[in-house]
Order: sequence, then structure tokens, then C-alpha cells
Amino acid sequence: MPTFWQDTPVAKAPILSQAAVDLVFKTKGRQLPADHAWTLNQAVTRLLPWLKDEPTAGIHLIHGAQSSNGWQQPDDTGVIELSRRTRFVLRLPKERVGEARVLSGQTIEFDGHAFTLLEARTRDLTPFGTVLARHIRVTHAGTDEPDFLEEAARGLNRLGITPTKMLCGRLHRFTLPTGSMLTRSLLIADLSLKDSAVVQHHGLGSDRLLGCGLFLPHKSIDAVHSPLEDEGN
Repeated sequence: MPTFWQDTPVAKAPILSQAAVDLVFKTKGRQLPADHAWTLNQAVTRLLPWLKDEPTAGIHLIHGAQSSNGWQQPDDTGVIELSRRTRFVLRLPKERVGEARVLSGQTIEFDGHAFTLLEARTRDLTPFGTVLARHIRVTHAGTDEPDFLEEAARGLNRLGITPTKMLCGRLHRFTLPTGSMLTRSLLIADLSLKDSAVVQHHGLGSDRLLGCGLFLPHKSIDAVHSPLEDEGN
């Protein structure tokens, strides 16, 4: 039977007048430990101390080829294999872009692994109907999936967003000086373009400078169904 199927084109939507942008750096390096949130945070905030005073700022964690479109991650205690296509992404207010470019040429050491930031370009936040955060910090009360999703829904409600479709991934653990940080990935679908812009600008939850609560546009919800089943959730 003949069928017709295509993705809904991205429509234009009003973007928040003070919307953040992503500053995307090319990189040079071969490997990184998967558990690198704290080391990356310390290195970047040492060079850009004003990030701590910017509520919309965030430091995206680094992902290699095995990240499977952002949904499946390498083992938390393993090593990430990097390539020429690996990027480091910093979310920040537009007016701070010039100051943040001082990161270009800086090399960060991760347990003997050298990671160099090269030239950077800006990337606007695109209001897709589906967005993905690779890491949302999990509170003790939200360790179980249903509780985590309920807590996420409450956070979205505080932004004026009523979610109708959400999926979460398995738990990940990162090491901080104060103990472990648990996270889950979160995909939100069927958002209006306005709500998509709002959640990408504001994020969700705490610890954006540790890679948490940062949403990216995601083209389709379909690609995550099989990985979710494979992870046993």
C-alpha cells in the first residue's frame, strides 16, 4: 500500500529576546574518561569565573561516537573515544560570546588525557517539538523512573509548560568531591515551539555547570524507543 511520510518541517517561532546560544568548539584529543563532569567544570569556570553568575549558562558534557544520538552513553567508569567530529559546547548569553572565546587554544587534562579546544562558532537554539537533555540531576526522591518523570513534570509546570509525552533513560553516576551525582536523560515530545524555546533557554533542574538540565533539539521520538527497550527500562 502506498504511503506518504515526512517529518514536520521546522516552523519559525518567536525566540526569547534574551535567549541563550550555544558556543560550539572544535576539539583535538583521543580519549576522555566518561566521568569528567567535575574536572570539566573546574577547568572551564577557572577560565570563565563569571559563568557561575549567569543563570542560563551551562557546560555540556563531552560525548563520543558511541553516544547513539545522545541517548545511550558509555559505561560511567569507562573511556570515551573521540574523533575529529567531537565538539565541546558551552551554553551562555549572547552578550558573553566574545568573552568565552578565550577558551580557544586551551588544553584541559583529564587523568592524563589531553583535550584541546580549537576555534568556535555560535549556534542558535532551534525550537523543535522534541527536545533531549542527556543529563537531568536525580534527587533521592526521584531515583525511580515514575518519580523522576513526575518531578520533571513539576519543574516544567513552573516554567508554564504542561508536558504530554516524556521518556527517561537509565541512571548515570558521576563523581564529585561531595559524593556521587546521579542523572537520567530526559526526552520531551509534542512541545509547542514556544515551549521548546522556553525549556531550552531556562533548562530544568540544577547543576547546569556540571552538564545537567541542558536541552537540545531532537528530530524524532521514534529513534529512542528501541534503545530504551535495550536498556531494560
